[in-house]
Order: sequence, then C-alpha cells, then structure tokens
Amino acid sequence: MASTMLTYRMTIFGLCFIFYMTLTLVSTRTYNGRYYDDSSRNTYNSDRRQYYGPMREDKNRRSHSEKPNIILIITDDQDELLGSVTTMTKMLKIMGNEGVRFNNSFVSTPMCCPSRSTLLTGLYPHNHHVYTNNDNCSGIEWQKVHEPRTFAKYLSDAGYRTGYFGKYLNEYNGTYIPPGWREWVGLCKNSQFYNYTLNFNGQKVKHDDNYYRDYFPDLITNDSITFLKQSKQYFPTKPVMMMLSVPAPHGPEDAAPQYQHMFENNTLHRTPSWNYMNNSDKQWLLQRMKPMEPIDATFTDMLQRKRLQTLQSVDSLVEKVHYELRLLGELDNTYIIYTSDHGYHLGQYGIVKGKALPYDFDTRVPLFMRGPGILKDTKIPNIVGNVDIAPTILDMAGIEIPAHMDGRSLLKLIKVHKVSLNLQGDFVETKRPWRDTFLIERGKVTKNLIKAYTREQDRKILEDHEDELMQYANPKLRRTLKICKDPNNQPPCKMNQKWVCFRDSRNRKRTKKCRNYNKTVAFDDQNQFQKDSPARTYNLPASTQKNPKCDCSKQWENNRPMTEAEETMQRNFLRNHVNDKDFEPRFLRNKRSYNEDLEWKMRLIAQQLENNRQRCRFYPNNTFACDRDLERDPEKWDNHKLQLDEMIEETKKRLRNLKKIRKNMKKQRKKLRRNKYDDDGNDYERNYNIDYTTEDDYDDEDSEDYDDDVSNYSNDECNCDENYELPPELTGYEDVEDDSSEVDFDLTLKKGRNCNHDDLKCTMHHNNHWKTPPYWTLGPFCFCTNAVTNTYWCLRTINTTHDFLYCEFIDNFLSYYDFKTDPYQLENKATSLDYGIMNQLHEELTELRRCEGWKQCSVNKNYNETNKKRRRRRRKVKPHRRARRKRLTG
Repeated sequence: MASTMLTYRMTIFGLCFIFYMTLTLVSTRTYNGRYYDDSSRNTYNSDRRQYYGPMREDKNRRSHSEKPNIILIITDDQDELLGSVTTMTKMLKIMGNEGVRFNNSFVSTPMCCPSRSTLLTGLYPHNHHVYTNNDNCSGIEWQKVHEPRTFAKYLSDAGYRTGYFGKYLNEYNGTYIPPGWREWVGLCKNSQFYNYTLNFNGQKVKHDDNYYRDYFPDLITNDSITFLKQSKQYFPTKPVMMMLSVPAPHGPEDAAPQYQHMFENNTLHRTPSWNYMNNSDKQWLLQRMKPMEPIDATFTDMLQRKRLQTLQSVDSLVEKVHYELRLLGELDNTYIIYTSDHGYHLGQYGIVKGKALPYDFDTRVPLFMRGPGILKDTKIPNIVGNVDIAPTILDMAGIEIPAHMDGRSLLKLIKVHKVSLNLQGDFVETKRPWRDTFLIERGKVTKNLIKAYTREQDRKILEDHEDELMQYANPKLRRTLKICKDPNNQPPCKMNQKWVCFRDSRNRKRTKKCRNYNKTVAFDDQNQFQKDSPARTYNLPASTQKNPKCDCSKQWENNRPMTEAEETMQRNFLRNHVNDKDFEPRFLRNKRSYNEDLEWKMRLIAQQLENNRQRCRFYPNNTFACDRDLERDPEKWDNHKLQLDEMIEETKKRLRNLKKIRKNMKKQRKKLRRNKYDDDGNDYERNYNIDYTTEDDYDDEDSEDYDDDVSNYSNDECNCDENYELPPELTGYEDVEDDSSEVDFDLTLKKGRNCNHDDLKCTMHHNNHWKTPPYWTLGPFCFCTNAVTNTYWCLRTINTTHDFLYCEFIDNFLSYYDFKTDPYQLENKATSLDYGIMNQLHEELTELRRCEGWKQCSVNKNYNETNKKRRRRRRKVKPHRRARRKRLTG
C-alpha cells in the first residue's frame, strides 16, 4: 500500500513538473500572442554563419551590463514632410507610442556625406570640412583628423562593443576599417540594394542580385541581430552600441518583392508647393524652373511609390530589432534612436526630384528616441539637429562630452520634459536656455566662385557710379560703359549705327557691332537678341541659328547693296551664261579649294554609289531588289558585296576622321572662349547665354555643332565664301534601321548627353534605370536638379514667438520665409523686412558660420545679458567685501 501511494505521488509530481516546464518555455517564446518561429529565427544567422561562427545556447547567462545599450538606425534621403513616416506603422508603434518625437529636427546640410560626417563627429560642416559628396568625403583630412574623434572611438575606449552595418560615406572605398568599430560591415561607395561590395571585418565581399542572399536591408537586419545576440551571449556584462545605416529610400529604390504592389495611388508628396511656379522672388535655380510636363508629374508619383515601398523593409527591421531585444531581456536597458541624414523633394517648386535645397522638405528629418527614463507617446518642439546626435550618445553612455563638439545632449531636454510632465508638447525650458536657432550651410566657397562674384559685384558698383569710379575700371569695361552711355547706341541697330548696347541674361551691360544694318538683327522688349527676321537678305550667305547674319555687302561696289535693277540683270546673266558647261566664271568667287586626292576619292565614291544604286535599291514599299544580272551570276554578286564592304569601311574611316577633327576643333574653341571670358571680353556667345539652341543641343557629339561657326562672326572680317556641299550621293543615304543606333542611344542616355546646361546640373532618366518592378515605361526625359549658385548659409529659428528661415546665397541673394503666415514657403519676404532686422540676422549668421564648440554654437542672447549683469554686480561688491575684511582683521 505504501509503495502504491509513493508511486502515485511520484507520478503526480512528474506531471506537475512537465506542466511547469511547458508553461515556462511557452512564456519565454511567445510575444504578443504569436509564437516565435524557429525557421524565421534561424534566417538571421544561417547565411552569415560562415563569418560569425557557430551559435551556442543561452545557458547560465550572467547579469545585464551596468551601462545601457545604444542602437542608432539611420535612413538615407527619408523626408519628414512628404508622408513617408506615416506609412511606417510598425516603427510609429514602437518608437512613437513608446518614446519621444522631436517635431523640429533639422540637419546641418541636406547632402549625404556632409550630414553623415556631422552625425558621427557632432561638428558643423565648416568645422569638419566635408562640404560635398566628393570633396574630403572619406578623404585624407577626414581619416587623419576627424575620423579618430567620432562617437564610436569614445564608446569603444569606454568598453562598448561597437558594430556598424550599412552605408558609411559616399566615397568610402573599403580599404580600411574606421577606428572605433569592432564589428564592421560597411558598404563601399554609395547606396545600393543589389550588386554591391561590402567590407566585412577587413575583407571585401561581393554580392549579386539574389533577393534571398543579397538584398541589402535584410542583410543589415540579419547581421546586426546576430551581432547583438552573440555579444550578449559571449559578453553579457558589456554594453552594445550598433549603428544600422540602411540604403532606403535612396535610389535606385529597389523594393523587396513582397512590397512591390503597395502604395499605387499615394499622393502625399503633392504639397501646396508641388509644381508651384510663382518663383520670381526666389533664388536663381527656382527662377529658371518651368512647369512640369505630364511625364514629370507621373514620374514624381511613381518615385514616391517606390520610395515608400523600400521603407517597408526598414519598418520590418525596427520590429525585428525590438523583438530580439525583448527576447534577450535587454529592451528596458536599451536606447533606440531613429533618424535620417536629410530630407527630399518631389516636384516642389517644379523640381522633379532631389535634395540640397535649404527649405524644410530637404532639411527637416524624423527623429524618434526611446529608452530608460523617456516618457511614452510625447513630443518636444524645441529645435534640434544632427549635431546633437553624437553628444547625446556619449551622454547616454555616461561619457563626458568633448568641448570641441558643436552640439548638445538631448537628454537634458528629455529629463526636464519628464520632470515637468510636459504632455501637451510645449517648449521645454532648461536651466541653461536651449538654442532657438540652427545653422544650415551647403557648398564650398572656392577661389573661382569668389573671383567671379567679386568681379560681378564690382561691375554692378561701376554701373551705378560710372562717373566717380570710371578711372578704376579696366579698358574693356570702360569702353563698354562709354558706348552704352551714348543714347545713339541703343537697340535695335539702325542705318549707319556701328555699336549696339544691350543687357545679357544676368542683367549686365554688353556691346556688339551692328554687322548687318538691314534689320535682320532683332531685339525683344528686354533688349535681348532674337532670331533673324524675314527681311531682305540681299543674296547674303545663310546665317547660323546662333548668330546674326553676316554683312557681306562690303564686297559690293561702294559698300552698298545692289538695287532691284542690278539684281535682275545679274539673274539674267547667270541664267544665260553660267549654265554653259564651257563657261568659266572668273569674276565670281570660286568654291573653296580642296585637296585633289580628296576630291578624286569623293568623285570615285559618288560614282560607285551611283552605280550601286542602279543595281540594288530599296523600293517605297520597303522591299529590296537587285538587277537580274547580279541575281543570275553568283560571282558578280560576291564581287559586288565585297565592293560594298570596302566602300563601307572607307566611309567609316572618313566619318571617324571627321568626328575627331570636329572634337578637336570644339576643344580648341572652348579654350579660346574661356580665355576671352577671363579677360572680360565682349564674347556674347558665352558670357550672356544668347543662344537659340534647345536643351537637347548641349554637349551632344552627334548633333550639329554651332560653336565652330562662331569664330566667323566674332572677328571684324567676315567670311563670305559659299558653303561647300557634299555630293548628294554622300549625304543622301536612306534611313535604314541599324542595331548600333540603339546601343549608341543607350550610351548617350547613360552619359547624360542632350541634357546639360552651363549653370544647371541636369540628368536623364530612362527606362533602364529601375531593375525591379514597378518599371518605368514612358521613355527617357531630362530634368534639372541643382545649380552652381546653390551655395548658401541659413538661420532656422523656432521659438514661442518666431518661426522663420533666413538665407544668404553665394550670389548675394537673400530670402526670408515666415512660417507663421506661410507654412509652405511660397512667398519670399526679404524685401519687406526692416533694415535693422536684416542687419541683426546677418550678424548672427556670421557668428554661427565661424563658431567652434557647443558654447559658441549654442549662444543665447538672454543668457549672455544675464551673465553680464551678474559680473557687473560682483565687480561692485568685491571692493566692499575687501574693506570689511580689513576692518575685521585690523
């Protein structure tokens, strides 16, 4: 009986123990009612097991690290104002509902490499000297001076296990591992989703276009989670810092296959400034924008759709990292930061796509933070920037912030925000007042830019004060001003008028000789050159599309045109005598002399072509046939084919030679024009953009080149020779389809030809740009995104009373936008500001442009005035205290 009861009790105890262990395993492997799938868990490390080594089970794990873990997630080109954040529901739930959101977060410059350099170092671009995506981007100065002072180096020295995964800098070539990173998975060069190269802990690894093995956002997710998991298993007491730099939504916008059907009709990017064309009061680039064509508008819609699709992979990344932290028990001891390197625009002000503008859609970025001590579902409206990311990370790790950093820790705002229980989203007031103004700067001021704009500014001053400053002008400019001062030299050209004065596209005074006073040179209402008018030409040679007609009337008697009677007599004489074969017109101008060998070859080729066309030809119904003699005799057919091959090779050689000659002539002509431009000459063809060619004519080697013809009209003497015309046999080829034309066309699109401008940066988009669905099928088109004059320095101010953007451009253009009355920056109110306010803004901007360290870059005027008053009081009290001490001691 006793043995039976013992057996029964042991059975009950065993069943209870099994039930208890089952509940324990289920509770540890369940999250939000869903079971964690072993197969999905293994995908994190299956493909990368060869690099990290085998995994081991989480047994007898020791206590957590004393310092918190830090994870920084940064996207590439993600906007804040075009609706991209609203589509990331998982990220908003994890970061927005469980953390704090900074509504007014800006970047120091809307460019990839400078902005990322600022984020890593906590310095403004004028302090780390990375101004563009090329200049000093991962250069020698960056590697020697600034890279050893990133937040990763300070964290690594403090005992953190640091890991970097994703895009680093645009010009990073993968030949080294930056200091401070213990785990390094860095992308070589710019963002890609497929067909890229990684530096994996010192070894370069190439990836192809297989989604399951090579899709870059998923690879970043798997590698980072594996690094986090192994770090907590092998080094449980050491904190972890990871930086996840994903390529989305940067081009080429290749979305994962499971998201390629989403956001078909999303138009959140069509803000009130979309395709806004009232830009006469804005900067030089926006003034030259034209209304978007239907193909441009369609492209912005598709690009918005593809960008949102790529961000879904980032949304999944945030969820998986959060999930893994919860499984490891590290969620409550981890700070997570989510932000972007800069914003983006799609159709705003008529610019199809791009960045690099000082407006909010390019400079405002999302910024979320969650972690220990941060209130949930709150917002802070104080203005912050990417210069504050590095100091904030160091403050999270308990490391003293270096004095050379220009930013401040955001934890100070968060702590005050938590103590005051600021749930309404009001401005946070710290003990040391927080900044209300942020510096935005873009571009590098080169010596050539300074020289050009200084020369233009001096010219404007001379034009306004001609009488007082005429003696300081150079001889050519002095002559120009003297000619323009004469009222008889105003346009249009009149009879016996030698010079004409006009203004170019930049409103500068220029002069030109009236070479043809028969009213073939026309001006518009703004004194700009127009195309030739249909007036009488008096049998002059045909003019080019770019220049006024050449006046060849000097060749005639007494330098005058022929009368109608003389023209009638000449026509009758030529009709009766010149058509005679034996007649030699000695008194008429002969055609240009040519080499006899060349002329003989041309005649031979022409004769051969004529014979061939009689034997083989294309008919109007697109059928091909040859003579019966050739069809019946195979030997003659083969000989004829060999003859055609020889002629084709000869023609190809001549064509290559002619192209080479034209290319060299074009280079030589550009040098001459550049020399004239440096000497402030009156070469109106280059300096004043008096051009009638379309955008498709610029820098096109296959199109007709008009630059070589300008020399005929730039000299005082005029070439009145008739243009030699090749025989029709050499120029009258019929249009025959050729496979090489498609290849040449593709190469032309890839090189960006037919889409250039002197002062605008333009590009060509074609059907082969996107390699993943949805595809672009509406054909190639050209659009301009940037300009030479797009170099600026701006103040972005946000406080309880003001919300404005003040900018100074390199060409002395000023802009001021008041967001209180104009939230979409549609009207520039710089001309309506008081002079005192403009001067105050200019002085404040000048101080920020040369600031160094957070004390200079975070200056508050009220705080400084209070300190001055306290110092004055101390100076007054100190003498009384000293006298009192002397009395007591005496």
